[in-house]
Formats: sequence, structure tokens, C-alpha cells
Amino acid sequence: MSSECEARHDPDLSGILAAEDNSIPAFFNAVFGFLARHCPEEIYGSTQISGEHLVSQSYCKWRQQYLANRAQEPVEASHCEDGVVPVPPVAKEVVVATDNEQEQKTPVVVEHDGANITPHGSNRPVCPGRLDTNNGADCGNYSWTQTIEDLEVRIPVPSTIRKGRQVQVSLQSGSVGVSVEETSTRGLWRNMMEGKFPHEVRGDESMWSLVPGEHVSIHLEKSEERWWDRLLVSEEPIDLKQIDAERDFSTLPEEERQRIRELMWNRQQKEQGKSTSDQKRLEGVLREAWNAEGSPFKGQMYDPSVLDMAASGGILGHT
Repeated sequence: MSSECEARHDPDLSGILAAEDNSIPAFFNAVFGFLARHCPEEIYGSTQISGEHLVSQSYCKWRQQYLANRAQEPVEASHCEDGVVPVPPVAKEVVVATDNEQEQKTPVVVEHDGANITPHGSNRPVCPGRLDTNNGADCGNYSWTQTIEDLEVRIPVPSTIRKGRQVQVSLQSGSVGVSVEETSTRGLWRNMMEGKFPHEVRGDESMWSLVPGEHVSIHLEKSEERWWDRLLVSEEPIDLKQIDAERDFSTLPEEERQRIRELMWNRQQKEQGKSTSDQKRLEGVLREAWNAEGSPFKGQMYDPSVLDMAASGGILGHT
């Protein structure tokens, strides 16, 4: 998709941001409020792909573009604070909390690379509930789901796990490990999940987030588009015939999207008794051949009904 196409909504979005006093939380609140009023089931309904997953997918896409642009400029090296467990550079850490002033409505996302993460506002968790595993599995100590492009993993954590520094995530292209700090014994860590992937992921485009006292979410970008029958090789495989293999229209290649648009347009044309795209193309060829050298109709006004009669009478092809 071209940059011009991606920026086509900038004037409208800039107006909304300005109307919210340039407050990012208020801007997000306006956006999610709009979705709640106009298409709640698609974002918040249990029968759809997790709304968190959709947001995370878009967030990862644009963060990756930001990092790519930033990599072209000189950047000063950052340093972690003493005593803070660093996050592996292949994953990005996000801590999700709610803002005190709008704790019922506005999710606040605090993002940082490999440093101490402290959420603004209260420790009240957001987005409670279990992960929809229609395209994955509930494995007890964690659950997962997927689209053809990426995966979402959710690992429940004790209510005492409130900050990013209490979580360790080891994420490689072929494996994952998640541990949380034992609150009763400082310096000890409890392993929550660990294993190897059946296929590789893109570590530089993956991220993890903590909902304080609730769970750790991991967003994984697949190295290639395919459906996984398990998240870890140690799992029992799921039946891929039972998953929802529908693909979001916006993730399709432009050629496929154009073809779908054409099919939908043709269907609408047929319902209205009008010519389809194939019929229009054929008519263009016939119009061109009408006055071609050697045509029996050359010099006459184009009349498709004459061609229909000629074809039915076997005249065409024998002139």
C-alpha cells in the first residue's frame, strides 16, 4: 500500500487528536468508543479474533516502521538502570494499565526497550478474560491462538506480578521462555512456560506485554504464512480442519484484493441486470472487430444484437 493511501485519513485523525487536546489516551478512548458503538462484536465479541491481538498486530507493524526509520539516524546508546532485569533485544516490552482519571474507559500503554517499566495510573488490570482459542489451544498454564500471519500467546501470572521487571521473556526465532519473580524469595524465578516452536518466528517483529496481576501476552510474527498445528513441539497437535481459516481482507496481497473487489462488483452487476467486467471486455473486443478489415459489418453502426444472431446462426467464423 502506498504512503499516500496510508495517509489519506491523516486530516481527520489530526482533527480528532486536536479536539482531545493532543492527549494520546483520550484519542485512543475516542477510537475504541467509536468501535464499541459501531462494530462491537468484531472487536470485543468472544466469537472474533481477540481485539488485543488486532491492536497488537497494528502496533507492531507501525513500530517496526518507526524503528526502521530511526535506524537511519544516529542514536545514542541507552543504558538500563541498576538492578533491573534487561529484556532480550529481540522482543519489545509493553506494560498495560489503566489511567486513574478514566480507569473505566481509557487503556494506557507504556512502551520501552529493555528498561524498568512502571505503568502510569493504577495497577488495575484491563482486558480481563481468557483468550479465544478457536484457532489454537488452551494448554493450562498458557493459551494461544493465531492468524495465518501471526500468533498470540497468553500466560496467566500471579496477582503479585505488577511490573515489567518482575517478568523475564526469552524469545528467539525458534524458542520461547517466560519466567516470573517469586515474591516470597527475592532473586528466585518461577518458570511459566518454555519450549521450541515447530516453525520459526520473526523475533525483531515480536513483542510481549504485561497486564498487571492478570497475564503476559506475547505477539509473534510468523516467518512464513502458514497455519500452525501447535505452538510448541511438546504439545498435542490441533486439527487444522476445525480452525477458522478466514483471512482478514486488509492482510491480502493487493492483486487478491483487486480480484475480490472485481468479483463483488460482477455479482452486483448481475443482480442489477448489467454487464460484468468480462462481458465489458468482450464487448470492447467485438467493437474493435466490428470495423476491422474484412468484417462484414464494417461501416455499419455497432449493434450487438446482430452479432448474437450471427453467432446463433453460425455465420461468425465462416466469413
